[in-house]
Amino acid sequence: MNTKIILAVCLIFSMLTGCTGVEMTKAAGQEAENKTAGNSVSGNVVVSFINVGQAESILIQSYDGKNMLIDAGETIDNAVIDYLNGAGVKKLDVVIATHPHSDHISDMANVIKNYEIGTFYMPDVTHTSKTFEKMVSALEDKNVNVEEAKNGIDVPFSENVKCRMVAPCSKFYDDLNNYSAVLRMEYGDTSFLFTGDAEEQSEREILASGEDISADVLNVGHHGSSSSTSERFLEKVAPSIAVISCGINNDYGHPHKETIQKLNERGITTYITRDEDKAVILKSDGEKIYKENELIVQKGNSGEESDIESKISDKKEDRAVSAADGEFIGNVNTKKLHSSDCTKLPNENNRVYFKTVQDGINEGYVPHSCIKNN
Repeated sequence: MNTKIILAVCLIFSMLTGCTGVEMTKAAGQEAENKTAGNSVSGNVVVSFINVGQAESILIQSYDGKNMLIDAGETIDNAVIDYLNGAGVKKLDVVIATHPHSDHISDMANVIKNYEIGTFYMPDVTHTSKTFEKMVSALEDKNVNVEEAKNGIDVPFSENVKCRMVAPCSKFYDDLNNYSAVLRMEYGDTSFLFTGDAEEQSEREILASGEDISADVLNVGHHGSSSSTSERFLEKVAPSIAVISCGINNDYGHPHKETIQKLNERGITTYITRDEDKAVILKSDGEKIYKENELIVQKGNSGEESDIESKISDKKEDRAVSAADGEFIGNVNTKKLHSSDCTKLPNENNRVYFKTVQDGINEGYVPHSCIKNN
């Protein structure tokens, strides 16, 4: 990288740290008008994992009209800009460039030029690419407030949405992927973990740091590469839902079969951006998480057994059977009924077993496509 860019990056950090199709996403901003002051949960938070091919970009919209963008994918058909415009975004209160690889920041300069930016976070590392230079120049031109992305900092976003950076934990890495900013977001009883391209070295450091990384939804690291999502890390996060950002027939073979196997073995429901027209869209009301209108996660209140868990306990006295005897598996959260060989089985603690499909239907379960297609 030339001296001018290096000095520019250093100046930005110095100034800040020392001297002075998308109807569902639109709804997140509109709900600001109905916000109830003082409530710990006041509306919906919508997370869109945008389909940007073999790249990554995530838009988070809060009930109070606040917007956060994590990465900006590749510059392909203006996918990021078009999605933001379609979601009604006028201002990005928080922007995070997880690390300098082009598949995460390629369209970032255009984002900076086209939107008002509140605070911009990036790790303290430079890169020689033209993409990185354009991003830094755009930040300079608009005098954007830039902060260092690092372990242990809280990221102000929305009043009742807690965001904390848990990585990077070190100042120097051999691999740029391990500089990735990793963010945990908590809203009510629900939580998300966004990991960029953090690999196993970063995951080990996060575990050693003692940070809370438990999450209902895991943004799977490095597009589902086997270099990320280590066993111990996945056990600690313990997600019910995983989302992978990758393109169709990509040159890297993402997601790798080893990663998919780990997710399947734990019954984690997995969504991949390449399978969606525009985005994988998840909505949290602080207690439940939906994909489109389908309930995919429901949490209990104050550590007590949730209503849905109580109902399932009652049902187990009727038609439900033991795991050994059950050929069909119901998902307590989604009320979907799966065959035992389905690739989208729920976590063990979210399962109820039935001998026949009709038994599950009688208890209010809807057959999943894996059964319909049999």
